[in-house]
Amino acid sequence: MADQHKTPETNVHRHEAVQRKLALKEERKHHNVSFIMMILLTIVAFYAIWSDKISDSFAVLFILTLAVVQVFFQLYVWMHLNHKGHDFPIWGMATGILVAAVTVASLMGMIWTS
Repeated sequence: MADQHKTPETNVHRHEAVQRKLALKEERKHHNVSFIMMILLTIVAFYAIWSDKISDSFAVLFILTLAVVQVFFQLYVWMHLNHKGHDFPIWGMATGILVAAVTVASLMGMIWTS
């Protein structure tokens, strides 16, 4: 009998609640996959250096590449920078990366020409 008195608004709210639960479940899945990927990348980095499978000259580039991939996972999955409304932090980080790259390039140029 109680079901006959439900309004269409109640059904809409129930549908929205189900949609939120599904979105949360999907987000948890992305977090778990990202966490596993970060652990695997860390293990790969440690193994590559520990086992001497890569040369010393390539090791730094290899570790930095794995670190960049982990930063991507951290920022876009854990910090939710892929969601709408995060344009300002993204521009701030891009500007910081550009300033850091110009600074490093300038310092390398000064050292190289000395």
